[in-house]
Amino acid sequence: MLRKTTILGAAAVGYVLGARAGRERYEQIVSAAGRVKSDPHVQKAAHQAQDYAAQQAPVVKEKAQAAAQQAAEKAAEAAVTAKDKVKDVVTSDDVPAPDTSVKGAPSGQTPKVHGDPLPGTPENPAKADDA
Repeated sequence: MLRKTTILGAAAVGYVLGARAGRERYEQIVSAAGRVKSDPHVQKAAHQAQDYAAQQAPVVKEKAQAAAQQAAEKAAEAAVTAKDKVKDVVTSDDVPAPDTSVKGAPSGQTPKVHGDPLPGTPENPAKADDA
């Protein structure tokens, strides 16, 4: 009921603002709107809608509070889970396997990060044991 009233009201306002019918038509629309507004049936429906909204406000408030509490609890659980996963990764005793995918890298040794040539390569003919 409220939706229909809103749509009709918006349509009337749109017509009034967009119409080029002149002042006489505008006065007719305004007086018709005044008659509708003062109609006892419309007044009764408006009061019923207002009373219903007032009755439902506490229920809506409780539901919103419960939903917010539930969301906060789920967020806290997710944070704890994430913290535990990060802690497991950071404190892991696993030693990463050496990177032997670089051509010329001796078995079991990782290449040097700073760019020095690997021992035993043509650029650095020193033996791998000297490194």
